[in-house]
Amino acid sequence: MIRQQRLLIALVALCLATGVPIVVLAGGPMAPYTQLVSSAMACLAAIPCLAAARRAAGTGRPGWALLAGGSLSWGLGNLYWSWNELVAHAEVLFPSMADVGYLLFPVLATAGLWLISGWTSMGSRLTVLLDGMVAGCALFVVGWALTVRQVWEAGADSKLAFVVSLAYPVSDIVLATVAVLLAARTRRGGRGIGLLLIMGVLGMTVADTLFALDTSAGTYVTGQPSDSGWFIAFASLAAAGWLASRRPMAFDDSGVMAVWQIVLPYVPFGLAATVIAVLTVAGVHIDAAEAVPLMAGMILILLRQLSTLLHNSTLTRRLRHQAYHDPLTGLGNRALFTERLDGALSSGEPAAILYLDLDDFKMINDSLGHDAGDVVLRTVAGRLRACFAEPDTVARLGGDEFAVLTSRVDGLPERAHRLLTGLHEPFPVGARTVQVRASVGIAVADGPTRSEELHKNVDLAMYAAKARGKNAYAVFEPSMRQGFDRELLLRASLQQTVAEGAMDVAFQPIVRLGDHAVVGVEALARWNHPSLGVVAPEVFIPVAERAALIGDLGMLVLRRACAEFATWPGSREAYLSVNVSALQLADPQFPGLVAAALAEARLHPRQLVLEVTESAIADESEVIATLVRLRAGGVRIAIDDFGTGYASLRHLHRFPADIVKIDRTYVQDIARDPAAVHILGTLWQLFAAVGLTAVAEGVEDPAQAEMLMELGCSVGQGFLFGYPGALDAISAHHAVGDVRGQAHGADLDLLESQ
Repeated sequence: MIRQQRLLIALVALCLATGVPIVVLAGGPMAPYTQLVSSAMACLAAIPCLAAARRAAGTGRPGWALLAGGSLSWGLGNLYWSWNELVAHAEVLFPSMADVGYLLFPVLATAGLWLISGWTSMGSRLTVLLDGMVAGCALFVVGWALTVRQVWEAGADSKLAFVVSLAYPVSDIVLATVAVLLAARTRRGGRGIGLLLIMGVLGMTVADTLFALDTSAGTYVTGQPSDSGWFIAFASLAAAGWLASRRPMAFDDSGVMAVWQIVLPYVPFGLAATVIAVLTVAGVHIDAAEAVPLMAGMILILLRQLSTLLHNSTLTRRLRHQAYHDPLTGLGNRALFTERLDGALSSGEPAAILYLDLDDFKMINDSLGHDAGDVVLRTVAGRLRACFAEPDTVARLGGDEFAVLTSRVDGLPERAHRLLTGLHEPFPVGARTVQVRASVGIAVADGPTRSEELHKNVDLAMYAAKARGKNAYAVFEPSMRQGFDRELLLRASLQQTVAEGAMDVAFQPIVRLGDHAVVGVEALARWNHPSLGVVAPEVFIPVAERAALIGDLGMLVLRRACAEFATWPGSREAYLSVNVSALQLADPQFPGLVAAALAEARLHPRQLVLEVTESAIADESEVIATLVRLRAGGVRIAIDDFGTGYASLRHLHRFPADIVKIDRTYVQDIARDPAAVHILGTLWQLFAAVGLTAVAEGVEDPAQAEMLMELGCSVGQGFLFGYPGALDAISAHHAVGDVRGQAHGADLDLLESQ
């Protein structure tokens, strides 16, 4: 910032210094030749302006080009004057072709500054134009009353000459007004450009005004001190273009005008009115040249007031829209939703809330990026609008949370079902195809209800929907309050348990069916709550997912399992199997965390198998990159519970897996269902053909084990070989089929949400 200020000060000083030689040479034999220098300066000033045009964007590009054209036209006009006076020694008539070039400058420069400013609305552009016209009319009156009247009364060569003389100061006044307003809109860091433009315009205005007065009086001499204004003007314009070519101007688009911007056009008009009042009191006759511009100025001020009112009205509507709407989706925001909810409840009209929370949205954000997440949110917003039209209020409350306020309370479950169906339709996000699932809570105002109470009810309903397995809806029932209190208790306790590392880990053997040799062990989370006792995994795992604790819980179990497995005597011949959730796989840092856990326990990556739940397989595009990285590091991947959910045969050749674990339901059916026998036999042949190792889960009696071996299955897991328990209780070589075991409950895999 200090460096920029020093540069600006140096440029301003240099621009002012260009006028010094003119003052010094004035009246001498070299004074007329300074016009050649000013012509060259004007033409050369067009070069940095064109460079600024190349760097600028939008309307700024033609704006700087017009400034370059105006500078060039002035230089050519002045060259015409200088050639006739200094070379051809011919009398330069007034007006002449030189005046065409001179007067093109304020016209082109005014248009250029107007475009550079980038005023975003017709109202703001009209306000600026009116400001310039008001100032022009007012200063014309002042100039006429003080000096120009005497010049006119003294006589002029022609009316055209007088009009041209008058056009110089008037056009420059309009140009100066626009330049000041442009500089006022410039943001900090680009105001130096605006200052240089103002300095250039002021130099031009002073020089043109004195030139017009001296020409009308017949006293103008080429190279007089007033000509220094032109040198300063084009030096400043060149400096402004050079700065803009390095860093384009940035403007304040808030639409809020400073007080001095509002007052600006009234200052010269007040001055003009004061001058006319003084002349009237003094008995001076007010002629048409003063009265007409004064009346025109008054009309322009009225138009300016109307423009300001329209601009303020538009600004008020825009600010209100911004205050009550979400900028990303265009939906209402929390403020609008709360205001309309309070209004509906206070009026006693029927009212209901549908509260929607996207399932696993964080996984989309983390894996595809926030831009993709924004596309998903906008798509969801569009589908919500299609399902709930006016007069329903659809709002985005924040993040991936949406809400609908409706007075049509009948048939809400059916509408919620249609909404979930519509949301689940796949749509493209870049090169990917995404399917969105959501949990929806529904609460209806039953009699006089406070908004806080209705909000709490719909929150409870949404949590109940998530507890049903996500992608579901639930209508609030009073019994949910008790479940919510239990949920809060479990969340707080689970968070403390994870923070303290107090979660237990049990291990269950995975054996070779032929000789019961242990080929692997599976780590399973177990939670013994101080007051609630043993909390089953199907209870605390969903709570961990809803509380965003699943990642910390999973890593806690993984690190502890690796540490215990490393000290187990059978670790060299067996592998460790640990389940992971879809949310963990969506974390780009997860492969690094796994590698760190293995290194800490001094385990080889091939000793670890990560079991992927079918909910993760459902969105294979979200997790496949992570799985590829894990396999590249030597970790093996297993598809868990194959055949129960989203997993299908198409995953076998597309999914980076090494092991397939057949769900227990197929194993339990083989003793009584011939179809299950044929299915398993076919599956094992298929697995062998694609190079996958198959593991049968839920083996509970020797008959099942025998039939599995006959079908070609060589590896199994279940109560027949041991219940989940301490790792040191598992033989390093053989698992004994002790059905009494250690009663830790059913074989429920870590991080598997039922």
